Amino acid sequence: MSPVSHSISPWVVTNRPPATPAYGLLRFASTLHCAEPIDEIWVELNFGGVTQRFAATDIATRVGESAWELAVLANSHLVPNGVVNLSVTTGAATGLSAEMPGLELLVSNEGALADSVRGDLVAHGSPVLIAGHVDSAMYPFDHGQSVAWFNKPDAIAAAADVPLSVEPAADPETAIQHLIRWGFTILHETVPTETVTAFNNAVEAALLSGRLLHRPGSSERIHDAHRLPEGREIWLFPPVLDFLKRWFRDDACACQTLLYVNGSQQDAHQDTIHLTPYPAGYMCGVWVALEDVRPDSGELFVYPGSHRTPRLLAGPLGLAKVTTDYSSYVVFGDEINRLLNAGGFERLVYRPKAGQILVWHENLVHGGGIRVNPEITRRSIVSHYYARGGVGFYDSRGEAAYLETLD
Repeated sequence: MSPVSHSISPWVVTNRPPATPAYGLLRFASTLHCAEPIDEIWVELNFGGVTQRFAATDIATRVGESAWELAVLANSHLVPNGVVNLSVTTGAATGLSAEMPGLELLVSNEGALADSVRGDLVAHGSPVLIAGHVDSAMYPFDHGQSVAWFNKPDAIAAAADVPLSVEPAADPETAIQHLIRWGFTILHETVPTETVTAFNNAVEAALLSGRLLHRPGSSERIHDAHRLPEGREIWLFPPVLDFLKRWFRDDACACQTLLYVNGSQQDAHQDTIHLTPYPAGYMCGVWVALEDVRPDSGELFVYPGSHRTPRLLAGPLGLAKVTTDYSSYVVFGDEINRLLNAGGFERLVYRPKAGQILVWHENLVHGGGIRVNPEITRRSIVSHYYARGGVGFYDSRGEAAYLETLD
């Protein structure tokens, strides 16, 4: 039997911007070209001295008639900092092996948080290389030594008497104490009116041109509005980044933006199952009003104090990884409602002025109200940020998070 003829393109990191340091959970990808079945093909990766061989079928997703994307995840905390090579060898059961184009990376997991996470991953036996989906069970959520300072008993006790408020905090420390106590806070600073106006105008132009996609009148979210220069102004807004650095005690990395023309009407939920940080707590949502929010528009709501309820993750709920059809996640919604009822949490409806900034803890239960009057818009943008020294992934999808440092 003759060898299976195939080729593999150079490997790249797909969840970090090009030519930037590598940190956290990485996604390596390449394209396999083969006109024959790939059942007998194997791919061996060596990353920082750790070697693992994968059957091509275990890491491949078909993207064309004779093309497959190959993808492997890597916990870069578990290799040394500095220049690290990813070397690749491929072959088939019926033929010789051959070295393929690899990759040179500058790995940079530095600082107190990264050091603590590295120790936890070693103690837990977390894998260096991962085929297929990442899962919360790969990280020691229940017994790791890395605990966010704001989740520790002394910090919680110190904020116990902070009164609930929907007014902007007087200063960063007041904002931090409110975030510890209630799971959300409203920053003293606001995005300038001219920045909001410029962004709204840029969005309208991008919708007209087709650069951004949205069905008029729908509650659909719009992805990637931060790729507009005017959107990046909001992503990079210094008071937000400064606050998150104080909160994380680590640099903040941006993950994504979700832009809404109208209210989301999203059911009450925790972000944790979708935007998952290890250690717990090291992700925040930042919600900016792009207009004065009016009643009956499908306003954002939060359940103050609900960030102290148990974190819900896919595996313990018996949920499989999904990418498009979340119908099975009714189990998640039912459990959220049970937690809210058991804790006696009350819904707080948020109606800010344009430019106001609300930051929430990753485990706060929140959502979007019913659009009682569908003619009323509720323009807003939410950005999600992770701490650079931790691990970021999407537990519901089993994917590594896209992260970008904001300089």
